[in-house]
Order: sequence, then C-alpha cells, then structure tokens
Amino acid sequence: MLVKRYFHTTIFTTRHFCNFVNHKALHYKASHLGGGGSRRLTERAFVLIKVLTKKIFAPTWGEIEVFMVNNKAYNVAKLAIMFATIFVAMMLDRAISILPIGFSMAVVALLVTLSFCFLENKWSTAILSGLFFGLASFLKEFIMPSATLGQVFPPQYWLLVTIPPRVLMTTVAFAIYRLVQKLCSSCRPRKRQIVAMAVASFFGLATNTFGFLTMLEICRTMYQVETHGVFVLIYGLLVTNILPEYLISIIGAPLVVLGVRRGLKIGIEGLPRQSED
Repeated sequence: MLVKRYFHTTIFTTRHFCNFVNHKALHYKASHLGGGGSRRLTERAFVLIKVLTKKIFAPTWGEIEVFMVNNKAYNVAKLAIMFATIFVAMMLDRAISILPIGFSMAVVALLVTLSFCFLENKWSTAILSGLFFGLASFLKEFIMPSATLGQVFPPQYWLLVTIPPRVLMTTVAFAIYRLVQKLCSSCRPRKRQIVAMAVASFFGLATNTFGFLTMLEICRTMYQVETHGVFVLIYGLLVTNILPEYLISIIGAPLVVLGVRRGLKIGIEGLPRQSED
C-alpha cells in the first residue's frame, strides 16, 4: 500500500510537470513562431515534446503494476524451477542408490544444490537452495523412507535432521565462496571462480556431514531409542560414499555454474555483463 501511494504521488507530480512544460511550450509557440516551413517544423517538435513527456515522465499506475506483477511472477517461477530441479535430483539419487555401484544417496542433489548456491552470487539464492534441499529431503522420506531416518524416527523428527544441516551447508559454502573471492582478488576471474567454488563446496559438504550426524544424535537422545545398529550403518555409508560425494561436487559444481552462467549471459562472476569491471 505504501509503494502504491508513493507511485501515485510520483505520477501526480510528473503529470503536473508535463502540463507545465506543455503550457510553456504553447506560450513560446504563440509568441515566437514565424511562418512557413519553420513554423511546421517547430509545431512537430512541440508535438514530439508533448508525447515524450506523457510517455516517459508520467506512466500510469496500471503500467507500473503490470511490471511489478511480471517481475514477481518471474521470481516465483525461478524459485519453483529451483525446487523442482533439486527434488528431481533427490529422487534420482534414490534411484541410483538402489543400484550396486557405490554412489552416495545425495551425490546428484548435492551437486545441483551447490550449483544453485553459487549461480547468481546472491545470499538469498544460496540460503533458499539449502532450504529447498532440506524440504526435498523431508518430502522424500514420505515417498521413499531411508534406513537412516524415515525407518527409524517418526515424522516430527525429520525436519530437525533434513532442513537445518542443509541450510547451514549452503550458508557456510557461500560465505567461504565470498571469502576466497576476496583473498584471490588478484587472480584471473575464471581461475578465481573455480578455486572459490571448489573450496566452498568442500567446506559446505563438511558442514552438511557434521550437521547431519549431530542432528541424528540429538534426535536419538530426544526419541530415547537404541539405534546403535543404525549408526553403524550410517558410518559405513559415510566411509564408502564420502569420496565420490565430495569429489563429484567439488569438481562438478564450478563446471556446471560457469557453463550455466555463460548460457544465461550473466557473466563469469554471476552478475550482468554490463555491471562487471
């Protein structure tokens, strides 16, 4: 409501400015115009001034509202695509984990989430990517309960294990990404981006592993159930899957992000090209 009132005030002011300009133009036209071709040329100039002042300086609230709605729809669509991509990656991980090839259950989802985290070089996108990763993990437990969470704890404990570690993962990863960028400011842009994303991916993955195990311990204490066999299984999975999980994300995230940035034409730094140095 405040924004709408502000725009109405701005439109009211600019329309009065346009009327003032048109009035002065007509006064000048009546007192200074000569005859012949000069008169016709000057009349056309005054018509052009009138049209431009109305179109440029006095937009209607309807035009502004359409722009705001379209921009909002774009952001909603972008976030929906992000969540859908992470969720599909999560389900693909579950399908891969059924095969006896030794891949981690979250290798594809981690790669996609970290890629979204760095893509736009924004804090909001980084935090939302972790939140969507956690929500996708939570919903996945209803569809395909895992042996480490869904088959051990009731649903009210799932949010504690799925969401906080993932949000913390992308937050730490993006903070390290920005820090390494500053430390490597003298390097070439492409090299700086690759190093920053690789180092940030490692710290983000380590944060996710530590947070996941910590939340599992907390849930085990709160639920007061003996899950020694489950934790032996978890530690076994970590030993066998941590290497491909970390390697694929650390190597793949910079390549994916730089490729998508190039395709979207948002620059190697994740910003519009015209704003880059």
